[in-house]
Amino acid sequence: MERKRILPFLLALLLLLGLAGCSGRDKPDSSTSLPEESQPQEYPISIGDETISQKPAQVISLSPALTELCFDMGYGPQLSGVSDYCSWPQQVQDLPKMGAAQQPDLDAIKAAKPDVVITHTQLSEPDLIALQQADIPVVVLARARQPEQLKELYTDLGRLFSGEQTGFEEGVGFYNEQMGRVESIKGKVDSYVRDGGKRLSAVYLRMLDFTVATGDTFEGAMLEAAGFENEAGAYGGWTYPADFISQYDPDVIFCNEDITIPMLEQNAHYKGLQATIHDIVYSYDFTAFERQGKRMFDLLEDMAKKAYPDAFAEQPVQASSASAAAQ
Repeated sequence: MERKRILPFLLALLLLLGLAGCSGRDKPDSSTSLPEESQPQEYPISIGDETISQKPAQVISLSPALTELCFDMGYGPQLSGVSDYCSWPQQVQDLPKMGAAQQPDLDAIKAAKPDVVITHTQLSEPDLIALQQADIPVVVLARARQPEQLKELYTDLGRLFSGEQTGFEEGVGFYNEQMGRVESIKGKVDSYVRDGGKRLSAVYLRMLDFTVATGDTFEGAMLEAAGFENEAGAYGGWTYPADFISQYDPDVIFCNEDITIPMLEQNAHYKGLQATIHDIVYSYDFTAFERQGKRMFDLLEDMAKKAYPDAFAEQPVQASSASAAAQ
């Protein structure tokens, strides 16, 4: 009799233990989840001497180049003010003007209460101190001196706006996209040359008579990156030396938009050049190269297409292929 009374209790106990085991298996194993402190921390970030503690909601740009880059990279909505010289894109016309890096409107900047001010060049010490006393950090993002330095510029801007990891990845993505375009341009030019075409010598003429992009300049490096032989590549300091003027004879002249073919035709140094005689001269707004954003890459692609039209021509469909497709 005693055994019969004990048996139901044992069965009930076993059932409860089984349910408890199943319940334990249904719960997530806390040991496999990442602790909160191991998650990536976006802020604070440090750029130069400044540390930004949190994601900025309002940023003032005192650099036309950085303003343009902000819009190119998707950070335009976070701009609450721009320099007096910002002209691109069209949206900047509606933003409050805040002076310039050389002469910032300190009263307007303080009234706007931005989270950070960005600039390409250092402010004067009195202006910098005035903003620091107003608890407004100033971040200097220097212009790239060589194409490979564009990556640092883009990633620093990304980190500022989106945080350490997310912003860095956004900057790398933007860099890879734009430099991928350059590699594609050069690939087509190189293929054209391998097939028997001539690699052209070119000059980037900023000012008459011989202020040109030499081998130590960003613009000169970009010219070569697009598949051209830089006519002034062996020299430095934006000057083609007078001792070698007799050797100056580029196949193509790329010049700033204020230089016209009639001006070259009347210039003693240019009127006899084959590029001038045959109108192989193309004018551009060279501020795009100073801004170092998407417009620069658009311009570079247009330069290559104009100089090497056959390299970018669509391949004609062979008659047999067209016939097969029709069938």
